[in-house]
Amino acid sequence: MTFLIYTVILILLLIFIKETIHKLHALIVIIFFFILLYFLLSMLAIPFIEQLLSYVQTVPYVPQIVYSALFYQIGLFFQSLCEEEEYETFGGLVMFSIRIVLLIYWSSEFAKVLSNFSSILEKLQ
Repeated sequence: MTFLIYTVILILLLIFIKETIHKLHALIVIIFFFILLYFLLSMLAIPFIEQLLSYVQTVPYVPQIVYSALFYQIGLFFQSLCEEEEYETFGGLVMFSIRIVLLIYWSSEFAKVLSNFSSILEKLQ
């Protein structure tokens, strides 16, 4: 509920700024975007993910999948922010870099699984 109140106050403040100081509106919107993203992550998303992960601790790779999905969604937020400010190239670069980071992370996880699998196959021979 607190988050909703913060959002309404920020929207009203942004409307006021848009009407009075139109040239600074885009800069202030970006600043408020990061403030709101911080509140969203710290007050809602991270506690929800921790609670979700406490329920499924025994299932392998669930924490990695959940954090990868969160990281990807944050990348989509940044991409849409860049595209809204007419920096499509930077938005594409952000998503490309996030995909590369996730690919590197999951390839290292997959390499661990393959090494364990190959050691099991060697013991069976």
